[in-house]
Amino acid sequence: MSGLPKALFVIPVYDGGDVALRCLRSAARMRRDAVLTDILVIDDASPEVGYSPQVEGLCEELGIAYYRSPRNLGIPRTMNLGLLKALRGGYDFVVLANSDVIFSAGLLEHLVAVAASDDSIGSVTAWSNNASIYSLPNSEAERFLSDQVLVDWVADSISDEFGDAAVEIPVGVGFCICIPTRALRVVGLMDPVFGRGYCEENDWTLRSKALGFRIVLSPSAFAYHVGGSSTLPAGVLSHGQWTVPANERILDFRYPLFRAQVDDFQASKTSDMLTSSALTRIVVGAAAEWGYDITIGHLRGPEAGVTMPRIALERHGDGLEVIGAFRGFSGRIDIQGDDLVGAIIDRVGREPVAIRLYDQTLRHGLPRLSVDHPEVVDEVTYPSRV
Repeated sequence: MSGLPKALFVIPVYDGGDVALRCLRSAARMRRDAVLTDILVIDDASPEVGYSPQVEGLCEELGIAYYRSPRNLGIPRTMNLGLLKALRGGYDFVVLANSDVIFSAGLLEHLVAVAASDDSIGSVTAWSNNASIYSLPNSEAERFLSDQVLVDWVADSISDEFGDAAVEIPVGVGFCICIPTRALRVVGLMDPVFGRGYCEENDWTLRSKALGFRIVLSPSAFAYHVGGSSTLPAGVLSHGQWTVPANERILDFRYPLFRAQVDDFQASKTSDMLTSSALTRIVVGAAAEWGYDITIGHLRGPEAGVTMPRIALERHGDGLEVIGAFRGFSGRIDIQGDDLVGAIIDRVGREPVAIRLYDQTLRHGLPRLSVDHPEVVDEVTYPSRV
């Protein structure tokens, strides 16, 4: 008899077009060596003609269980079907995931490892480009992160940094959340008061916290999330909305300290440290694998870091800071030293393809550039005539 944990991975579907079909293909290829996993798609009576048979056919092809509700239940009740299946089926964990997600190959195993690491953990939220206040920003996510190979590469880079770390957070986010069934038995199901959906998972995690369970984020469980793929067409949200105001008011009534706790989290350095560490891993790892440029001055143009990672030294107060860019990810990266060019090269482990000098005044402040360097490209852009 296997001693591996058993998990039910639940994906509610309501229309969703090719995005949802892409999501199911991604789920089917997740690693499951360390977790005995069943995937269940719950079709909430998709109204588009022919769509449900298309989803059912793909599920059969991928070896995924499929169930279609006889009528539209809304998000909370559909989630509850999955939660009840997990309870009655003897599963140790249940994962609830939106249908507009591309999952990294190791996501499920990271979620379960973190959830199993401490009996006080009541939920584990995955990390993403689009996970409310826990987002790792990407300026053109659909352009870059809608690629399964890149999602896997980014997740592998991040997991090398964070391992199975559990980061304490004030509230969970339901785009992809893992719940141990031991916690589910104590906390109960999603509250149907939230109607067609939004805030139900916030309420559940806040209820769990009141009962003594921890709410955590797994940075290594990374996924690409589109956001709004089903809720906008279904009319749950209007264009420009990111939540349902009436449901937000329920949260405010039930948990009067909730907003202050979120504000405290955002005011802390937790998000900044997570983002900086992840960006450093991503940019340095990409530079080591595919080559890179160093820019002295600042990053130039919207395509900087698209085809090749780019690391820039930019003025910041009286000193310099290191900024990295790669395929939509950009921001300050954690490389320090008296000789920043040398520190970058040492950290990456290889020489840059080129060092592009946009600010001549910085040359003498950078020891590596104090002598002629064969890779330095003088790209000062002052006009020859005014």
